[in-house]
Amino acid sequence: MSDNKIYKFHKTLHAQSKLMGIDRLYARVDDAFQQNRGHSIKKSTFHNKINPDREAHKLNVDEFILVLMALKEENQHAPVLDDLLSLYGMRLEYLQSDGEQEHDYKSFMADWMGLNKEHGDVQVALTSALSDYKISENELNGIKVELSEHIQALTQLRQALDSVCGKRLD
Repeated sequence: MSDNKIYKFHKTLHAQSKLMGIDRLYARVDDAFQQNRGHSIKKSTFHNKINPDREAHKLNVDEFILVLMALKEENQHAPVLDDLLSLYGMRLEYLQSDGEQEHDYKSFMADWMGLNKEHGDVQVALTSALSDYKISENELNGIKVELSEHIQALTQLRQALDSVCGKRLD
């Protein structure tokens, strides 16, 4: 595992944190930390721990999990998890969290249209990013978010297809 890949992971974590707003992220993590541990995280220390260019400070496992949970609430967690798993040669797979859903025509069509919407969002993000013939780090992180939402929608459609197989959709 190269230092470059680890640094890339830290950069993605920082970028996704900035998209959410590091102060908002800090507030959520600190609230959870206070509830679980009974004490606070110093704000400047948290900022240093999120910053990939600060060697002396890094998140501990508990803080990292709380950061991921807060990012998940804003749907900003997938690129972080994707980069983390890529360190180990793995990839992220989305699972439907609310169990098997029975689909009728309307809900199946909603999942299908949701996939089309997310596909369009990926196209818009890529087209916008490539308008100047280069993709910046912020644009890349935005594209990764759109791709993760697209993959999530594709997974939902796959599960909807499993649900409606052999059934008449009226």
